[in-house]
Amino acid sequence: MKIINVVSLKNKKLINKKLYVAAKTIKKGGLVVIPTETVYGLAADCFNPDAVNKIFLVKNRPYSDPLIVHINSFNQLKDIVVDIPQDALKIISNFWPGPVSLVLYKKQVVPDIVTAGLNTVCVRMPEMEITRRFIKLCDTLLAAPSANVFSHISSTELEHVLKDFKDKKEVEYVIYTGRTKYGVESTVIDCTTKPFKVLRYGAVEIEKIKKICNIEIIEPKVVLKKKSPGLFKKHYSPKKTTYLTKDLLKFVKSLSKKELKNITFVCDNKTKNKLCKIVNNDFSIIPFGDTFEEIARNLYLCLHLAEEMNTKYIVIQSVKNIGLGKTIMDRLIKASGNKWV
Repeated sequence: MKIINVVSLKNKKLINKKLYVAAKTIKKGGLVVIPTETVYGLAADCFNPDAVNKIFLVKNRPYSDPLIVHINSFNQLKDIVVDIPQDALKIISNFWPGPVSLVLYKKQVVPDIVTAGLNTVCVRMPEMEITRRFIKLCDTLLAAPSANVFSHISSTELEHVLKDFKDKKEVEYVIYTGRTKYGVESTVIDCTTKPFKVLRYGAVEIEKIKKICNIEIIEPKVVLKKKSPGLFKKHYSPKKTTYLTKDLLKFVKSLSKKELKNITFVCDNKTKNKLCKIVNNDFSIIPFGDTFEEIARNLYLCLHLAEEMNTKYIVIQSVKNIGLGKTIMDRLIKASGNKWV
């Protein structure tokens, strides 16, 4: 796996030259890790079933889990979907390019392996200009789930990608642009139902979409049909037993010194400061920020750090289930397998 580092490059021609090397890999049916504003993605030519199959093999991903197709222009959307409802056009005009994915009825040109055999396809136009530029250089559309082994923590940094894929010969290049902007995946909305439904909470709050677009979007407690990625009960998970808690301070006070040393705690800065005052001995604690935006951006980074600590368990403080907190709690519940202490 070769790393194409464009973090400090300013010259557009030089960047394009580097990107084109990776684009040739896509054109010949290979895999490339691409940057997006949400998390890093493992990309293949959407219209090449053999190339897409490599994604499932490398990630050990079940074929029942559909992929998101990444586009760089509105015309490309019209090439792969049957119809675009008026309310979907409102979302597109306000939130594309950006971290919102739409589920629409697909045209036959989209291979079944991309859509888990469904008659729908999940599509988004990335906010990052360099990602859209790469798609254009590939002269195709890109199927790209997160760049990690299935059910493991998503990748927001280069070391996260290397942790899972460094020995995967099928992955030929990583295009590295630095740490991702939002830190969590895109919001997914099912536009094939009336009213529209939330399939996955993500980087853009549902309340914001409803308000700006003046449309109705329902938030079902249970999604029966997996039209979108990220719907398995256990997902985004560290390779350690992970728990959630509503009252971290109370939980810590109930532990012995020996038990404390076996746990890495993840919480906001305010709680961290309180913990440091009540616990005198050494213990592992990772703060993930204070605001919802900070916590979302730092979430996977903190889970990766907690996974690497010399402790047996991870205990994470829950957040309020409102606004972007819905996205954070969705990820935490799946990361922990909904286990609480």
